[in-house]
Amino acid sequence: MKRRNFLQLAAAVPAIPAIGVPWRHAFASDAKNKLLVLVYLKGGNDGYNTFVPHTNAKYKHLRPALALRGDSLIHVTDTHGFHPSLKALMPAWEAKDLALIQGIGQQEITNQHYRDLETQFTGASLDEFYEQGWLTRAMLKNPQSNSGLDAIAFDDLDIREADPMGPFRGQKLKVVQMQHPAEWLSARKFTGTKHLATAPARALENSFQQKEISTLKTQFPADPFADALKAAVHLAQSGLAPPVIHITLNGLDGDQHSGFDTHVDQLKYHGKILSRLSSGIAQFRNAMIEIGQWNNTLIATYDEFGRSPKENEKSGTHHGWASSQFVAGGLVKGSLLGEAPQLVDVFALDGPPPVIDYRALYTTMIENWWGGSANGVFNKRFKPIDILKT
Repeated sequence: MKRRNFLQLAAAVPAIPAIGVPWRHAFASDAKNKLLVLVYLKGGNDGYNTFVPHTNAKYKHLRPALALRGDSLIHVTDTHGFHPSLKALMPAWEAKDLALIQGIGQQEITNQHYRDLETQFTGASLDEFYEQGWLTRAMLKNPQSNSGLDAIAFDDLDIREADPMGPFRGQKLKVVQMQHPAEWLSARKFTGTKHLATAPARALENSFQQKEISTLKTQFPADPFADALKAAVHLAQSGLAPPVIHITLNGLDGDQHSGFDTHVDQLKYHGKILSRLSSGIAQFRNAMIEIGQWNNTLIATYDEFGRSPKENEKSGTHHGWASSQFVAGGLVKGSLLGEAPQLVDVFALDGPPPVIDYRALYTTMIENWWGGSANGVFNKRFKPIDILKT
């Protein structure tokens, strides 16, 4: 049986006209002030050891080597707790401007990075192929930002040369990707740095420059991910931030297997990458509060798939299906949303299906954050997630 025959998507509602239908509404006039920061957890994060079902006997049975002890966790509910490496996020959680969307994912996946990431980038179903990324379609009607750019991407976005711009693919938007965010912090311009630019951005890449920055009291860790977040703060502080900043969180050695793609020796790597994620976001939040821009900022994580509930023979986890994602911002309703992925005894590859379609989160960004319309962006209508304060 195909997955789509038994998958129940809580977020989907009746279909609307297909992709390519023009929007009736542009983004709201204040969209220029709304910053979206997307954090790609490259390789697929293990949600079971991120938000841990430590009281579930199946958890310990399916993960004899990887199960985390209940007394080591940050307890959130009677049954679940955060990985201890997420401690830096607790001030945001307690302030109720951090949410965890549980059980989110794609309708169908192949469990192969390239194809599943492509559908994630384009907002497609598994049997669909689109030349444009979902953000390309969503932003074609977006008013010009103060910087003139539509997006800046820091670190790896896609390893395939033919598709270097991920959710911005299609060469319709003004996007610059910087491989090394530290170069931006040093030069505050694209000229002389290792970067890629879409064709529409080439007229701006040599002139775009941040001439002055103010000293921040907030101290960021010495880390490429933190460097990218610090750069985002500086851009926001100077009024040069584009509508979207995309950041890839990868292993420090550039290998996703020492980050989130934890097939081998997961306990060696997973806590470290979660610590980088949490400390970076925590300091980003502090800095955006410091400059008075936290209410104008939405930061969200995503990946191509989660991990299997069952550990493998190499003390790691193979590719799974449903995942859980963090969303934070001054206007976010801090909460647990959705349902935690079930612990099912399947093969070492795969896992339970999602209860929330990932395009529901993207629709939330387009409509509830930017004040636009997602009509025509996806092949059917997805109800926004109730995650933002009105």
